[in-house]
Amino acid sequence: MARLVVKPPDGPEWEHELGAMTTIGRHPGQSIQVLDRVVSKQHALVTVQGGKFFLTDCDSRNGTFVNNTQLRGKIPLTDGDHIVLGSTELVFYDDRRPTRAPMVTIRAENEAVGTQTSIQTVLEADLSDGAFLPVKDVPSDEALRADYEKLRIAFELNQSIGAELDIDAMLTVILEKAFAVSRADRGSILLVNDEGVLEQRCYRNAKGIEEPIELSQTIISEVCEKHHAVLSSDAQLDDRFGGAQSIIMSGMRSTMCVPLLHKDELLGLIHLDTRRIGNFNQKDLEVLTVFAKQAAMRIAHLRLAKRSESEALVRANLSRLLSPNLVEQVVKGDLALERGGQMRNASVMFIDIRGFTAMSERLEPTDLVALLNEYFEIMVEIVFRHEGTLDKFIGDEIMAVWGAPVGQDDHMLRAARAALEMQASLVRLNEFRKSRGESPIKAGCGINCGEMVAGYMGSTRTLSYTVMGDTVNTA
Repeated sequence: MARLVVKPPDGPEWEHELGAMTTIGRHPGQSIQVLDRVVSKQHALVTVQGGKFFLTDCDSRNGTFVNNTQLRGKIPLTDGDHIVLGSTELVFYDDRRPTRAPMVTIRAENEAVGTQTSIQTVLEADLSDGAFLPVKDVPSDEALRADYEKLRIAFELNQSIGAELDIDAMLTVILEKAFAVSRADRGSILLVNDEGVLEQRCYRNAKGIEEPIELSQTIISEVCEKHHAVLSSDAQLDDRFGGAQSIIMSGMRSTMCVPLLHKDELLGLIHLDTRRIGNFNQKDLEVLTVFAKQAAMRIAHLRLAKRSESEALVRANLSRLLSPNLVEQVVKGDLALERGGQMRNASVMFIDIRGFTAMSERLEPTDLVALLNEYFEIMVEIVFRHEGTLDKFIGDEIMAVWGAPVGQDDHMLRAARAALEMQASLVRLNEFRKSRGESPIKAGCGINCGEMVAGYMGSTRTLSYTVMGDTVNTA
């Protein structure tokens, strides 16, 4: 688990587990809220790329310092790094299982893929045919035991990675199991990163040493472009790879390379090789492909969980302001929110209950609260139905905005339609109140349109999105 321990200057320290994206700043909508006046509303950002955590300063006013050095741009974080924002210190801890440094490079070749000789390429759909024979056709007890052992390890792999929440730790387990069922000398797992490029994430050497190796672009292209599982009994002699230079330089004699596929999407690949000729067979490829299927499914699920976690946080923060429809558009990326402190052309509405002071003196507190909740429920739903922003409740008054923070060319029309629907809904509410023997409610509504300042305003401890200016004051 990777986490940030937050150490405020005048309070107890606490920690935050890092996800795919962690925002840090003064605003309460940030993943980590730092209550410090010199900290910007959105001060810094921690993201994950290639299994590593990176810290970025979001053009903060007073800067971000890492290990007493001001941060410029984006840097990778290492275990124990000290981050300072204003008078608040954050310490980065990475308790995940350590992974090896990148040892794998991909060398490009100009050779065209030739005709097949000793290579076996197996489409994923063919992998269930003929790999494991019926018991009566197994040539010997030794062969049967070997098949059983491979299936046992595949089952153990499924049990092991099913509970693993860290992708890099899971990849380490997969390589360990792959080495247990094959006679590989070296193995590596590459994943497609956010830029669509294969990036090495896990490496293993049977001798326990770290030696740089070069993978053939020719072999990798066969796997990535055609989604084939490749088995070569002697990659150096295989006509399909045309004597590719990186194969010769790396000393590969037997190779297995299988894609990590999830619903036809390439997530990466697993590559095993050895310097011994004919060291891998069809059953080895079968088992490795099963490993790859399990790994791809788990990677896809973990990424979906991280994305859902991030979307849930955004959705929860925005749901207090925007209609559900607008929230979904923002979460999906179809709609962008502009950060505050800007002049906006928008419409503002105030609607309140007439004679509320006298009413509050006459009613019991519990009855008064019930009245307000019933009234607010109807009115806020109308605001959201016309894609307005709920600014705040001021006693019995509702303040709503159209055109901020989401720009709307027809904000005036939306506000007017909402007001008309509110009046019609109030008539129906009063009919219902009369049927219960309760007095009717009268409400007054004011709308104004024009230029106003929109943004997050308040103290370092409490900020809220609002609008202000002459247009608002005269509504």
